[in-house]
Amino acid sequence: MYPCAYGFHGSNTKACAYPYQTVTRYQKRVSGPMLYRIDIHIKVPRVDFEKLSDNKQGESSDDIRTCLEQASAKAKSAIL
Repeated sequence: MYPCAYGFHGSNTKACAYPYQTVTRYQKRVSGPMLYRIDIHIKVPRVDFEKLSDNKQGESSDDIRTCLEQASAKAKSAIL
């Protein structure tokens, strides 16, 4: 859930244009009983678009598969 309607409340990059009362009213839109069913609440900082749209190549699927197979083999040998 965004901290305010446009997501800038508490941001380091852009100030929220809404008064505190408006932000509070927006945050209360999710009812208490619904929030009680959510076990984990984590504040995640805003990530710049440039970082998300970057053309860096991650690990290939084959490399990840190899790591998972090795981890699975170690786990099986530890259990046995």
